[in-house]
Amino acid sequence: MLMSKYLLVFVVLIFTGFSGVAQGLTDCEKILDQEPYFVRHKSGAQDQALKRDIEILKRCGNFDPVDSAFLKGPMLGTLMLQEVRAGKPATYRTIINFFSNFRKTAEYKDFSYGLSMYRKLGGKKVSLTDWETDKELFVRMGFTVNDLEDFKIFITQKEHSSLTYMQAFSQYMSEIEAMRVDK
Repeated sequence: MLMSKYLLVFVVLIFTGFSGVAQGLTDCEKILDQEPYFVRHKSGAQDQALKRDIEILKRCGNFDPVDSAFLKGPMLGTLMLQEVRAGKPATYRTIINFFSNFRKTAEYKDFSYGLSMYRKLGGKKVSLTDWETDKELFVRMGFTVNDLEDFKIFITQKEHSSLTYMQAFSQYMSEIEAMRVDK
């Protein structure tokens, strides 16, 4: 008798879970053909409507962190405008299809690699012993040979030795900007 109660509870939980998954898939199928909130409400980067759209794309579009990096700032609006001008409907599905095709390109792979490198180095302390490897990120950011040498000199200074690469980069750029303003 006790065993049958546990079996009944187990069966109910399993079917409830499956119906929840099926309901989520059905909801996504309906949602994907809708116009995103940011299109209807002309929302900005900090707007709740845009944040809601991003959550929908993550849930229904299986967006990974690399895809989500493209959704920051005005990028999503620019992408949607481009697709609508090409004759596609302004829907979540259009955005998902764009990313599905974009993931197959060399540009996406390059962006993905650069983003992973940025995230890896972002919190890493500056290191002269690793500089030859670490400088690749700065090369990808457009640093010239002279920029690399200047930045290397900057990070060798004692007061910068405890910074992360991104902190050092930020300070370095601030100092360069301050020198430009002083001129």
